[in-house]
Amino acid sequence: MASTDGPKDYMIYRPEKAGVIDILSLLFRRKKLSSYRFVETNGETGVHDDPWVIALTLLIQKTLKTISVPMKWTGYYLELLINLLALNGGIIGLLWHILTFSLVIPKRDSAEFRSFIGHIDGRVDLYNKKSTEMNYFQLMDPESSLDDFNVLDLSMMAAKIVYENAAYIEKAVTKHWKMQFVGFYNCWNKFLNDHTTQAFICCDKAEDASVIVLAFRGTEPFNANDWSTDVDLSWLFTGKMGNIHLGFLKALGLQNELSFLLGFPKEFTAPADKPLAYYTVRKVLKSLIKQHPNAKIIVTGHSLGGALAAIFPALLSYHNQSDILNAMYGVMTYGQPRVGDTLLATYMTAFVRVKFHRMVYRYDIVPRVPFDVPPIAMFKHFGTCIYYNDWYKGQAVIDSANPNYFDPLYMISMYFWAWVDLLRALIIGVTEGKDFREGYISILYRMAGLVVPGLASHSPRDYVNSGRLAKIANKIMV
Repeated sequence: MASTDGPKDYMIYRPEKAGVIDILSLLFRRKKLSSYRFVETNGETGVHDDPWVIALTLLIQKTLKTISVPMKWTGYYLELLINLLALNGGIIGLLWHILTFSLVIPKRDSAEFRSFIGHIDGRVDLYNKKSTEMNYFQLMDPESSLDDFNVLDLSMMAAKIVYENAAYIEKAVTKHWKMQFVGFYNCWNKFLNDHTTQAFICCDKAEDASVIVLAFRGTEPFNANDWSTDVDLSWLFTGKMGNIHLGFLKALGLQNELSFLLGFPKEFTAPADKPLAYYTVRKVLKSLIKQHPNAKIIVTGHSLGGALAAIFPALLSYHNQSDILNAMYGVMTYGQPRVGDTLLATYMTAFVRVKFHRMVYRYDIVPRVPFDVPPIAMFKHFGTCIYYNDWYKGQAVIDSANPNYFDPLYMISMYFWAWVDLLRALIIGVTEGKDFREGYISILYRMAGLVVPGLASHSPRDYVNSGRLAKIANKIMV
């Protein structure tokens, strides 16, 4: 049996300090976690029965660190190449533009430049249909002023385009959505010493707006640090909110990784060139709800962005920001990793009381990390899970199947559905219309799911499709 841990304010794993011997020692020697050099904590730790969870996580993080540089540059040049082809009309068009000295060179800050995710799913316009099944979606509030919006589509499209640059986002919001672009925010992470957290805000009208949308950027495909943060087991004790994922708190603007009280004061003034995500968007939202008193706020994000969207209302509640919380329509996340423990889940239900829905497509790998293997890893999901498990048919469930991803009982099913999704991608443009037709980048990405099942299921394309083709049961399945 595992021994009982003592009370702690933080538990930080430093993968850069863990060697191969340390990882092997976790598996074959029964030592207290606090005795390892890669573990930083201020309390006593016990000897646990499932050290493989930590060993596997450290191995994943060290592998990501090793490949981080080639991964980054592969993504950089791949995006340049696919944008070069797209802007010049494909391979034949590229050759023609070279011969005629009219080559269009991609510029990363232009409204025409798309990220890798933008090439997996290049749709920009909001869906102009609202399926009858949407009336059964539990987030829909018959007394709200948002009946004219397909909230599921709006939130997912916002979570998708936030991966793009500021110019692209502004053009999408103003020209395609016919909405008011408020701002794009490139925010600072003190611990990474870089601007690594991005978000944007828009509203439907310049005057008397009905809806305000806040979207956080998620895990970028070629950013090893983002993926490492998703799987990280480190946490910080926050008092009444329980233990919260340390990496996500840092992304929102945490200033002290050893103390939540010192790390997230109610008020904090950051340098103008180093804005902090939580304080920056909070200030903007306060101004907007004064300008638009009838507006409702939707907070959204995909992947890591979903994690930030989930924690944001908790911080607002902790700091007694009732004006913003009272205006909040709901939090809608897509492919979101776990962000805290059972105490956080209880706090969100009892005190925050914001409608919280997280969407999970099939065996998407990200919602299944960090691992939930007590007592070593006690990360839990909260809110209603809308689980899409068959041809975009959704169920409201407590949690999705195969919660820790590596269960061998699901292996055959995971590979089977990866093949099904790939084959369906080849014909969906015929069966559902040209809006759903997939290009070669999306098809190639789906093929990656044949190697690592669950990777392709994390694509924003399937979450957009799920919202547009949604058939969601009107009861929670246990």
